[in-house]
Amino acid sequence: MRAGYSILREIHRKSFIPKANDYGLKEREFENNIFFLENKGYLERVLRINDEFSLNAARLTQKGIELLEEHKKYEESYPGREQLKAWVQIEKELYSNGAEKR
Repeated sequence: MRAGYSILREIHRKSFIPKANDYGLKEREFENNIFFLENKGYLERVLRINDEFSLNAARLTQKGIELLEEHKKYEESYPGREQLKAWVQIEKELYSNGAEKR
């Protein structure tokens, strides 16, 4: 949830345009996050050209804004852009079953 929250937060605040490497995600993982947020109705106006997409014109729907409000607890520990990888990793490790270490 942290990666999704952060993506929505940064798009909404227009702080920066999120990229996969901001979160330590593979490009495909990042794309899947974007498509999930869009399909769930939290995000709109994701521009697609062939296999590429752009978040430049993307914006949150009312549902996306409400999701940010519901999860505002994340603001207490929300880091700067340079620390986002570590911040997202905390959740990844918390819910991991150790499969990635094998």
